[in-house]
Amino acid sequence: MNTAVFKRNFPFYLFILILLSAFLFFFMQGARQKHPVKKVSSRELIDSSRDQQLKKFTLTGFDDKGQKFWNLQGESAKIEPGQTIYLDQNVTLRLKDNTIIRTDHVRWSQDGGTMTTHSPVAVDHGTIKVTGVGSMGRPSDSFIQLNRKIRMTDAEGSVLTCDGPMKIYYNENKMIFYRNVKAVDQRGTLIAKRMDVLFEPGQQKVNQIIASGDVEIIRGTDTTHSQRAIYTVATGSIRLEGNPDITVHKGSEALMEYGVKK
Repeated sequence: MNTAVFKRNFPFYLFILILLSAFLFFFMQGARQKHPVKKVSSRELIDSSRDQQLKKFTLTGFDDKGQKFWNLQGESAKIEPGQTIYLDQNVTLRLKDNTIIRTDHVRWSQDGGTMTTHSPVAVDHGTIKVTGVGSMGRPSDSFIQLNRKIRMTDAEGSVLTCDGPMKIYYNENKMIFYRNVKAVDQRGTLIAKRMDVLFEPGQQKVNQIIASGDVEIIRGTDTTHSQRAIYTVATGSIRLEGNPDITVHKGSEALMEYGVKK
């Protein structure tokens, strides 16, 4: 096509170009209306998923003020219908008070915000370390439970063990241990069916241990039996309640440390 012909037909070519542009514009607008962009929530993602495999999966919970309350992470995750997520490999739950809970496998139910595992679990609460087997919890309700074979240690070398379960109410600064509970430190041994361990608020330090149910205290050759005992860690003093029976050998100063209440 020579230059003269192109110039003579230029208005026609321009009209065709404009027409094509308009057609393309309306076509694209129609396509957008048929397939609008939609923001998908985490609940919708779980509901619409079919055995999705994801890497580096993270769930985060927020309190009423919009501040991060807990964070659950796993190296990999499998999402199934019914609002259920299975997290695997280096699963970590971080709580608002810097408590860290680690395990290898977690089943997370979006309905109710419940996490469960049958694997070994480790809890890091500052200077307090706890291990156990199996766990369930509701992070948004400030509740975690370790199911069995519980062992807790602190920076002073004290050891507390029980058959389980052990329940953590971290908004109340409290842990409760059940079944064959034994606490051992440099002062002696405390045995009971149940022990409530109370922490100094915000200090991650044990303040008091309240033992109940067939309580036995052993200090050297001295022993006591009662239905309830309150042990104050800072002073080492023990208050006995419920018909206490105290056996103190000659020369012992242990009796001075007991406060007795029948």
